[in-house]
Amino acid sequence: MGELDDYMKLLEKHFESQFGSLETYGYEKTNSDEEKEGNVEASDDEDKFTGFSSGDDDSDADEFEMEQYDDDDDDDDEEDDEEEEEAPKVIKFEDKYSQQSRITPKKTDKLLLKGGRAPTLEEMKRREERILEQQKRMQRKAGIDDPENLENDLKLQRLLEESHILAKKVEYSGADVTLQTIDYEDPIGNARLRTLDLRIRALAATNSKTKGLPTRLEKMPMSMRKGMIRSHHAKTAKFEQEAKDAGIVLAKKKKGEIRMLNHGKGSTLVSDRIGTGKAKVTKTSRDKGLKIHSIGRLTRNGLVISQRDIDRINNQGGRNRKGGRR
Repeated sequence: MGELDDYMKLLEKHFESQFGSLETYGYEKTNSDEEKEGNVEASDDEDKFTGFSSGDDDSDADEFEMEQYDDDDDDDDEEDDEEEEEAPKVIKFEDKYSQQSRITPKKTDKLLLKGGRAPTLEEMKRREERILEQQKRMQRKAGIDDPENLENDLKLQRLLEESHILAKKVEYSGADVTLQTIDYEDPIGNARLRTLDLRIRALAATNSKTKGLPTRLEKMPMSMRKGMIRSHHAKTAKFEQEAKDAGIVLAKKKKGEIRMLNHGKGSTLVSDRIGTGKAKVTKTSRDKGLKIHSIGRLTRNGLVISQRDIDRINNQGGRNRKGGRR
C-alpha cells in the first residue's frame, strides 16, 4: 500500500501543478503520513483501555447515554449530508497554467488516423504536391474558359433581346442571297439594320434622357401622321378585343402608351414616326397672388375703378340678354 500511496501523491502533485488544487473541485486530499500516525496512536490507546472503576459507574452511565444521544443526532446529520451529496457535480478542468492553445485536428489528419497507420513524411509531401497541382490545373482551366463563357453570355443576351426581330425575318430573295451570305448565320437585310439600331440605342441609353429614343420624330405631313396613328389605334383595339374574347391576358401598358404590334417588322421602328404615346401634360397654374381688392385694377399708379364696377356695386348696371342685371 505504501507504494500505491506514493503514486497517488505524485499524481496529485502533477494534477495540482496543471489544474490547481483538488479542494477547489470539491475533492479532499489523501491522508498524509502525520494523520496516519495519529490514527495509529489513537487505535493503540483504545486497545490499552482496561475498563471503568466502580465509583464512576453512575457518571459513566450518564456519559454513555449522552454519547448515544449524540450518535443519534450524528446519524441524522449524516443522512442529511448524504441527501445533499446525491446532487450531481459538474466539474470542468481548465488549463490555466500552460500557454499552449488547444490544437484541433484537421480533416486530413482525421482521415489518416482512420486509415490505421501514421503516414510517412514522403506520403504527406506527395499528397500536398498533388493537391497544389490540381488547384493550379483548375485555375488554368478557369482562366482559359472565362473569355469563352463571357462571349457566350453576351451572345445569349443579344439573342434574347433581338428574338422578336429574328422571329419576323422572312426568307431572303434572290437579290439578298449571294455566295457570301448563303451560309451566313448573322442576320442580313432589314433584320441586320434593326439589330444594329437596337444595339446602338442600348449603348446610347446609358447617358440619354430619352433612354436611347430619338428626340424628334421623322419629318412627314401631319395628315399622314394622324392617319397612321388612327390606323394603329384601330389595329390595337381589334387585337385587344380578340385577346379578351380568347381569354388571353396581355401585358399592361401605361396610361397613354401605344401598344406596339409587329414590333420586329420593317427596317425602322414604328415609334420613330408615330411616337410611343401621349406625353403626360402637367398643368401649371400661374400664382396670381392674394386677392386683396374685390373691385378695380391695381396698377403702379394706384387702384383704378371702372364705371362698370361702380354700377355693379350700386346695383345700377344695365340688363344682359337674359334679362338679368350685369
